[in-house]
Parts: sequence; structure tokens; C-alpha cells
Amino acid sequence: MQLAQRLAGYTMAEADSLRKAMGKKNREEMAQQEQKFILGAVARGIKRDKAQQIFSLMAQFADYGFPKAHSVAYAYLAFQTGYLKAHYPEHFYAAVLSNEIDDTAKVFRYTKEMRAQGIALLPPDVNESDVGFTALKGAIRYGLAAIKGIGFNSVNAIMRARDAGPFRSLFDLAERLEEGAINKRVLEGLVCSGAFDSLSADACISNQWRARHFAAIDIALARSARTKRAKAMGRNDLFGGDQAPAIQAETDLPAAAAWTASEMLAMEKKALGFYITGHPLDTHFEIVSQLGAVSSAELGQQESGSRATIAGLVTDLQLKTTKKGDRFAIFRLEDQAGSVKCVLWPEPFRRHNGMVADEATVLITGRAEISDDGVITVIVEKLTELTHAIQQKARELIIAFPDAPEAARLCDAVKNLIEQSKGDCDVFVEVVSEGMLVRIRAHPSLKVQGSAEIEAALRNLGCQVKWEGFAASTRAAAAQGSG
Repeated sequence: MQLAQRLAGYTMAEADSLRKAMGKKNREEMAQQEQKFILGAVARGIKRDKAQQIFSLMAQFADYGFPKAHSVAYAYLAFQTGYLKAHYPEHFYAAVLSNEIDDTAKVFRYTKEMRAQGIALLPPDVNESDVGFTALKGAIRYGLAAIKGIGFNSVNAIMRARDAGPFRSLFDLAERLEEGAINKRVLEGLVCSGAFDSLSADACISNQWRARHFAAIDIALARSARTKRAKAMGRNDLFGGDQAPAIQAETDLPAAAAWTASEMLAMEKKALGFYITGHPLDTHFEIVSQLGAVSSAELGQQESGSRATIAGLVTDLQLKTTKKGDRFAIFRLEDQAGSVKCVLWPEPFRRHNGMVADEATVLITGRAEISDDGVITVIVEKLTELTHAIQQKARELIIAFPDAPEAARLCDAVKNLIEQSKGDCDVFVEVVSEGMLVRIRAHPSLKVQGSAEIEAALRNLGCQVKWEGFAASTRAAAAQGSG
């Protein structure tokens, strides 16, 4: 403002208008101000090119400059939060996560960062979680308000009811909350996120535990409604108490088929926006590395334009059309380390569109393009469903025979399947002999082409199937023979 006044004859009000135009990046106003500034400076004996240079420097400074008071305040806060993060990381991250509780993308990014520093993220718990994220020793407990579909009114009602004592079951929670505080969606979010897992005597069966709780939601809501109606009408139970005896946690849950690991994780992600207790790629971790895949975090270490192979889940899928009418896809590929933007242009999209779907587990190969500001985009050249990639790239097929009385007939059936799908993959057979697991190499003429079809056919015969040998080295530790 002083430059404008002293060099170009601006009034205080005019100088303030120039400041506003620069601060708001108003190009039309800036063009007018530039002309006014140059004319005013020339009129005061400054050369035109010098006036132009000065205005240009002022405009550039407006892109990043701010007052000393602002700088000091930022520096002071930076030192405070830096100290807190270094010496009290659990409290630091709990505060940051609670501040971003409504932004799932930021919550995921910060939880990924804190996990890298050895701080565990514990799932929500109806008896342990607060409204926001809670700092513990070496861990942070997920906040109830961060569960999708659960508003602050419901969370506050849960907190008030919990003041009278911990919840003993899903039914107990539903009955103790005031009318209208929860609905089916709230209970689904609590169950799917694992908020009732701690009520189980066996923490290792959470997939069955969550399935049974999910099946009990309608029952719990109906029972709660009946109890509240009875109280409103002033009726007591048969024994003269205020309410019926509390339903036990495990014995009164309806029977339900246990969720598979993938089903449980899918429900968890639906409730939280990302995975906490595991990741769909966990079961393929060793194989993915053997396939030559890198993590999304490692892409930034590569040169722009280099080719890379990555495994992950398709998320945020967008199907688009070019001006010529050709279809293509933009999506994010998510693995345990994070996610990366991927583009599948029309030609590869035509070849692979049948495999491009939200939550699909795929292996992609493409070119990693890294912008000047570090943003990574993978231009996908090839896309394969991960299980198929494992089957196609494996060099060894391990077939574990079940304990079957008709072993000879089973051997003939397996041999026929292999002969119908000849390839380059060596075949090994595992059997239990005299209490020991023995692995036998099949005759060299019996090699198979890895595929989903051959795996399904072997499983239908009652065999267990494993694909191994992705590296070039052969298996030296196997007990080999001929058969």
C-alpha cells in the first residue's frame, strides 16, 4: 500500500483497493490497477519499464506474502503442535482426528500416518469410545461420532445412558436409550464397525459375532419399543419390577451364518469409510510382493514415466466419455499403504472393462506420471483380477488331498483335470502319511495351466489348492518324488 502511495500517487483508499484486488487474485481488477499504477509512477518520473517491473514484483509477492503478525502466530502454533506431536503423539493425533471427524478422507490419511509411527487404531467400542477420538497409551480409540450414519444426538444419548454403567448387550443398549435416540441405521453402524466386539468372550470370532448382532437389530428395536410402551402405560412386569430381566449378551442372539472375512471387512468399510481390523489384501500380502508389485507409498520414489505394478482395491470409480464418444475410467487403487489415482484410457478400457468395478481386487501395470508438486497418476496399460493373476503367474500348484476312502478314484479324477488343462505350472500333491505331511512332486509330464476354472474344479472334488513359486527359484525344501 505504501509503494502505491509513494510511487504512483494512490490515496489510502485506492491503495486498499489494490491490496484487495491482489489478495483476491481478481485478474480484471488487477489489469486496471496495473495500468493506473504505471501511469501514476510515470507521472512521478519513474521509467515505464521500471514501473512495470515493480508492479510485477508486487503481484508475485501477493501470491505468498502475509504480515509479520501472521507469520509469528503460525510459527508459534507450529512449535506448539510440533512439540506435542513429538512428545505426546497419541494426544496430538486424537486431537487432529477429532477436529476432522466429519472428513473421512482426512481421517484415513492421518490414521495411516499415525500407524506408520507405531500408534495402533482401535475400533469403536460402545463402552470405551467417547464422542471423538480418545488417546490411550500407544493407541487411539475410534470416536463414535466418526461412524457413518450416527449423528451427535445419538452419540450423546449413548454417552448419557452409559453413565449409569456399561452396556451388557445390544438389547441392553437399545432399551436404556431414550426414545428416538437411535434407529436401525445407527445400530447397523455400531455393529458393522465392531463397537460390540468387546462384549464377546472370544475376540477371535468377530465375524460370527457381528453377523449374529446384525441379525438381532430388528429384534432389539422391537423389544425396546415394547418395553418403552409398557413403561409409558405404567405397566410393571410379572415380578413387580420396572422392566424385564436384562437379556444376556450371547445366549439370546439369534443364530446366523458367520460373515466371511471379506464380508466383514466390506461392512466395516461401509460403516467407517476404511478398514481398521484388516485389509482385503492381507491374505495375499506375500504373493503380491512376489508378483513384483509395489505399494502406493513406494510409487513416489520412482521416476516419472517409469512402469510399475500395483495391487489394490478399485474405489471412487468414475466412468466417463471422451469427445469422440469413447468410454474410459478414472478410479483410485487402494492398498494397505494408501491409494493412488489411476486412469484407464479407451483402448485398455475396452479390453478390461468387465473387471473394472468398485471394490474389485485387481493387479494393474502401467506408467506412473508424477507432477511437479508430487501428485502421482498411473496410466493403466493392463488390468487383471488379482486371483486370476496369482493363478496365471504361479509356477507351482499344490493340491492337498482330503482324507477320502476312495483315494484311487480321486487321484484319477485329479489326473484327468490336469491333463485337460496342460501348461507350464508344476504340480505337487500333499498327503498325510503316518501322521506326517508329505509333499510329492507329480510326474514332469503332468503340468497344468493355472486358471480359476481348474481351481474351482479341484475344490469341487474336495481338494485344497495353493498357488506358489512366483519367483524364478525352484522349491528346494519340498519332499520330492515321482508319481
